[in-house]
Amino acid sequence: MNVAKAVLRGAARWEGALVVILMVEVVVFGALNPRFLDAGRLISSTSDFLYLGIIALPLAIVMMTGGIDISIGSIVSLSAIVTGVTFANGVNIWLAACLGLLAALLAGLANGLAIVATGANPMVITLGTQFLFAGLAVGISGLANVSSFEGISGLPDSFVAVGNGETVGIPNMVLIFVVVAAIFAVVLHGTTFGRQARLIGANPKAAAYSGFAVTRITICAYLLSALGAGIAGVLLTSYLASARADIGANMLMPVLTLVVIGGVSMFGGEGTIVGVIIATFVIGFLQQGLRFAGMSESEVAVANGTALVLVASLRWWTSHTAETLKNQRARRRKPRTPITGSSLQGPEVDVLQSTRTR
Repeated sequence: MNVAKAVLRGAARWEGALVVILMVEVVVFGALNPRFLDAGRLISSTSDFLYLGIIALPLAIVMMTGGIDISIGSIVSLSAIVTGVTFANGVNIWLAACLGLLAALLAGLANGLAIVATGANPMVITLGTQFLFAGLAVGISGLANVSSFEGISGLPDSFVAVGNGETVGIPNMVLIFVVVAAIFAVVLHGTTFGRQARLIGANPKAAAYSGFAVTRITICAYLLSALGAGIAGVLLTSYLASARADIGANMLMPVLTLVVIGGVSMFGGEGTIVGVIIATFVIGFLQQGLRFAGMSESEVAVANGTALVLVASLRWWTSHTAETLKNQRARRRKPRTPITGSSLQGPEVDVLQSTRTR
């Protein structure tokens, strides 16, 4: 009985519910197509979607502060094309990758400064910078004498191996994702910055009155979001062996889906990195499983939208169930104040005793 209650409490938590969903996916898709259960194939397929998780992890921190970054897809493109163009102009590929990350950080700094300087809604600011950074990516691509839809290829094999190779039998993309996830988990849950970022999202006015460095934390959050997008841009350039100015054009909605399904509140102050990590695999394996089942890309998109609605509904149910269980435990543990032998003396005792005898 105690084990059953523990399982129920774990499933009632959002992260526990996501684990259950992930297990159901593996069982169902494995039954539909036994090839889906091939461990080697399953692990190697994660390289097709883990870059989305790398973007989603720091974006979750931004959203926990009560903000949002619409420009992440354009920052991915900017980072990728800066890497490709600088390499095409004779720069060492590793230095070119660092310059791509630097371009992403500058974009994140521009987002953060614009938000804190104007006090405007982050969605409005980053919607504008989305077009700004996308335009910059297209303009920069001209420095390599390629059109906006052509890729810069001919990248060194050592660089291409970063996104496509393996280390001790594990795809490099998986190892990079694990490292990035561990770093952001520590940042959010193990540092003062992470705790203050969450509190800013929960109650901005109280955070400001408490002396939190709201401006600094906000700028740092957008820098982290841009860094995640920059890392994804460099990794995608390596994985595809090509740098394109539109490589991140369609990433915004998939990444936002991961963050929301991971349990991060759109209003700030709530969510965990663990939830986003599990959601990355839930959505990733959902797409892979549907393709194994023979669905077209349009059908996969419809299924993803349906899954988002269903999971959002499940999110409400788990929150409601967890709150109900918590209240029940609180009522059972509530101590009863005995009247006999009470520390009350004098008139208070007379009043209680007279009330009891009525």
